[in-house]
Amino acid sequence: MRRFTGLLCLVLIAGSIGCDTNPQVGQYEAALRQAATCGDVLEAIQEDAVAKVDLELKGFIDQEYYTRGGPPLFGDDVALEAGAGGSAGSGAPTADGDAPSGFSDTNRQVADVDEADIVKVGDDGLKLYVVRGNGFYQFDSWPAAQTSRVADLEIEGGAMEMFVEGDRAVVYSNAYGVEALDDGDLCQGYSNGAPELADVDGAYYCGRSFVKVTVIDLSGDTPEAVREIYVDGWYASSRRHDNIVRTVVQSNMQRPGTVPYLYDFLYNNGVYPESREAEILLARAWAAKAKEAIASTTLEQWVPVWGERIDGEIQEQPVQCGDFFSPAPGLTNYGLTQIVGIDIADDGPSTEITSILGQATQVYANAEALILAQPGWSWFERDVNSDRTAVHRFAVSAAGRRTPYQGSGFVQGIVNDQFSMDERAGVLRIATTRTTWPERTDDMFAPDVWVPPVTDNLVSTMKLDGNRLAVIGSTPPLAEGERIFSARFIGDIGYIVTFRQVDPLFAIDLSDPENPKVLGELKIPGFSDYMHPLDDGHLLTIGRDIDEETQRDNGTALQIFNVSDPVNPTLAHKALVGDGYSEANHNHKAFNFYADQGLLAFPFVSYASDFSSTLELWEVSAKDGFNRRGAVDHSDLVLDDCGGVPYAVDEFYYYCGYQPQITRGVFIDEFIYSISHGGVRVHNVNDLAAPVATATYQ
Repeated sequence: MRRFTGLLCLVLIAGSIGCDTNPQVGQYEAALRQAATCGDVLEAIQEDAVAKVDLELKGFIDQEYYTRGGPPLFGDDVALEAGAGGSAGSGAPTADGDAPSGFSDTNRQVADVDEADIVKVGDDGLKLYVVRGNGFYQFDSWPAAQTSRVADLEIEGGAMEMFVEGDRAVVYSNAYGVEALDDGDLCQGYSNGAPELADVDGAYYCGRSFVKVTVIDLSGDTPEAVREIYVDGWYASSRRHDNIVRTVVQSNMQRPGTVPYLYDFLYNNGVYPESREAEILLARAWAAKAKEAIASTTLEQWVPVWGERIDGEIQEQPVQCGDFFSPAPGLTNYGLTQIVGIDIADDGPSTEITSILGQATQVYANAEALILAQPGWSWFERDVNSDRTAVHRFAVSAAGRRTPYQGSGFVQGIVNDQFSMDERAGVLRIATTRTTWPERTDDMFAPDVWVPPVTDNLVSTMKLDGNRLAVIGSTPPLAEGERIFSARFIGDIGYIVTFRQVDPLFAIDLSDPENPKVLGELKIPGFSDYMHPLDDGHLLTIGRDIDEETQRDNGTALQIFNVSDPVNPTLAHKALVGDGYSEANHNHKAFNFYADQGLLAFPFVSYASDFSSTLELWEVSAKDGFNRRGAVDHSDLVLDDCGGVPYAVDEFYYYCGYQPQITRGVFIDEFIYSISHGGVRVHNVNDLAAPVATATYQ
């Protein structure tokens, strides 16, 4: 059996390899190691678990530092940081006008890589697809005045997002109580592994959550499910390359119930050690017992399960050990990241799963690569005083389901979202916010004064060198005391927005990847959550307007920045939408700029007085700025959908199970289609007063 252990050389932040033992400048090797057998997988998991025990013990013993303002104790549960503009599709018009001449598509980061969403336009604008609740709905969307629901399919669990390509759709949903795959063993890690917790009144108390992937055939009169795949965990992200769909699933991979938890061991039955020395002695005893238990575990006790419905029955499938990868032991948080690859044109039960030990927080993909950002949660326990992220590159293509591993590297700081990563000509550009804690001291007489951490921001460049993703360049630290709120890379220029009291927009020249250079900076009140390329010299953004003196949040704001001269970026136009929020503030798929007509649609919830949810429609021009066309309301549709009872806003969610708000808007020719939980409403963009069609889910 191939051993994973051995001396680990350190990779310097600058990218060169060495064995420097200075924890301030060196980092553990980031490269993932591939297992050859299932025995290798178990060994890698056990080594990682033992390393985590040592780190947890060290963190507990070093607790005195935490009282002076250090980071929180290393633990089992770390919250997931829950991530090309909207490309305009076009259909070839027929001579009799039976098809629209253009339509908007999902707003995605990379033009030729599709991202899943709750609404999709299909068949060159003739069809509209919506997922809502536990349903998949198909609408005829053209002619606009004849928009109507024509078919639907019940989806197991709560539908989240979907893809549509040709006559196939893929729907993601959360499924619980999948008894064929879940016998309640997940309860082994809770309440000392008491099995009675597995079933409470017929429902799982701590059962597994599954991501269900349903492949749907759209070629007939009614949609039909042709594949149903269940993967233990929760949905993180996905990408589509033609017919190949890759789904990123995160799994807890909780430690087996035979492995004791530190605090259960220390304070068993409410009995507390008499002194700190006794507490540490008990902690060391826990570590020894935990390691002994880990050595006796089996692979089945650790890994998530997955299965597929075959011949009408859900059948558990084997772990794909040959595509299992692990970093250096103890490097990551508990959990597992899985990349599930399927061909939606192939109805056979063929699925390729690549598994990476530890949880990834951000996903970026282009036509050739899928990048995972995996924070190194144990940096503090390794006596390093600033955070870092492991970056892993995988190859993708539209020709195969597998996602082969290529290489890894470390970058300082944490990645904010998917737009903080971009690849051009084989060079990965990545924007991070770095948090640095004060140097710890062993001086018992040092004053007990809390010293806050310091943040700064970096834009780094990385390139594959063998299986090493090496840092080849970086900006100097930017905007000390602030954090990145948004980023966008366009050509050779990178733009980042940081915020604390004002909104600095930085323009960074990346044409020489080894020497990134800050070209210009603009400071204005507030911040931008999302940046969208308007044209070659302008950025369109949505964010918040903040009073520079009082720091009062004045509401959602739209802005246009002139970056034609990146040395001197300027604010060209600004419009205050109002006192409220938009999903587009945190989800780019809710932001739909239709360049063909210079129109921007986004959902908006106002809390200026009573609750109000609308789809906002704005004219956008680099020359003339913003002009509000108006808004579309669905109040009556949502009310009807919830049984026609006029619930008060503060009671609506309790009785109806969802918020009464519009979620998306899409363009087909000169019509805007607004989508809510109540249905689809169609307006001519030049007349929002009266709808030309309304269709519900009933």
